[in-house]
Amino acid sequence: MELIGRSELQIAASPERVWAVLADIAGWRTWMPGVRWAVLEGEFGAGAYVTVIPSRGRRQTAFRIDAAAPPLILALGFTIGPVATLRRTWLVEPNGAGTRVFYTVEIDGPLRRFLVAGIAATLHAAAPAMLEALRSALG
Repeated sequence: MELIGRSELQIAASPERVWAVLADIAGWRTWMPGVRWAVLEGEFGAGAYVTVIPSRGRRQTAFRIDAAAPPLILALGFTIGPVATLRRTWLVEPNGAGTRVFYTVEIDGPLRRFLVAGIAATLHAAAPAMLEALRSALG
């Protein structure tokens, strides 16, 4: 995997509270920039899909949950056959002052630069606002 970007933010909330917001897929529209709505397809966990419709445009995207280990990690992947993959990961790390949230965007595959690099760059650019909105959603 090629790292496109990594962002992090300290949040004054427990990892369990942070996880509750991350795992509330329908609630993503309230704190994730660019998301009009999101819906979980199936039971929450690795292998399930999250379908997202962006605020701009009408094309929906289905992300596969690659990893879901409450309250520590949520990883979503978007794959275009064997040629390109985009992965978004939230890592929740408890510390003395609350929780540190790390967010990474990675791409892989022989056609990654042509098919998903632009999307990955957009997601990474929105990361600071997304993490601040996540902190605000926790009150």
